[in-house]
Amino acid sequence: MSDQPAKGGKRILVFSMTRGYRHDSIPVIAQVLSELGEQSKAFSTVASEDIRVFDHDALYAFDAVCFNNTTGELPLSEQQKKNLLDFVAGGRAFIGIHSATDTLYQWPDYGRMVGGYFDGHPWGSGDTVSIHVDDPEHPVVAMFGRGTFQLTEEIYQFKAPYDRNKLRVLLSLDTAKTDMTKKGIKRTDGDFALAWVKPYGKGRVFYTALGHNAAVVRDPRVRGHLLAGIRWALGQIDGPDEPLPATRPK
Repeated sequence: MSDQPAKGGKRILVFSMTRGYRHDSIPVIAQVLSELGEQSKAFSTVASEDIRVFDHDALYAFDAVCFNNTTGELPLSEQQKKNLLDFVAGGRAFIGIHSATDTLYQWPDYGRMVGGYFDGHPWGSGDTVSIHVDDPEHPVVAMFGRGTFQLTEEIYQFKAPYDRNKLRVLLSLDTAKTDMTKKGIKRTDGDFALAWVKPYGKGRVFYTALGHNAAVVRDPRVRGHLLAGIRWALGQIDGPDEPLPATRPK
């Protein structure tokens, strides 16, 4: 089978297998992504939890893979792991939502591809936090406007291989307007990224940490964020992916 992009409209595999915590928002996100594709006519989605979708021919029927709140060590074979990396590096797309970074810790190449690993959530699902728009001109986050906005959402912090100098951070926690006395805060540099884009070989990666609370996913701004991030990853809209100097408030 050819490794060229799928014929016709763009197709996205929305994969939501879990081997750890299972988020209640998984079916909501799957439905929202399906709706966004239908309404925009930019793509269609296929939801699956069948690990065989990472076999070569099955995988290459898609233009992008979205990990929708996956958790734990997914039972990918070594060949399936290679297939996924080659798929993205060869010019296709990877989209990670929320706990896509709480996945496959024992496979470092995955962490390097997605851009970081989960390292706890000091701010829980009932906490209201302020989020800073690091790159307000970028189409993936332009719908949030300039400055900061508030959400009630579980907020992650990240550990290596996360490195702001190796990806373009689009959203981050505004530490000046957020409770920083929470237990479990590990980072001492104030760098709590919440969404980014990055290249991977010839492909594109979009990750957003938003998506724990179903109400957040239904927020029109977040729906716009997801749609723009997916379209950016698919190469349908332009936007830079080189690292930005830190712009978050000190």
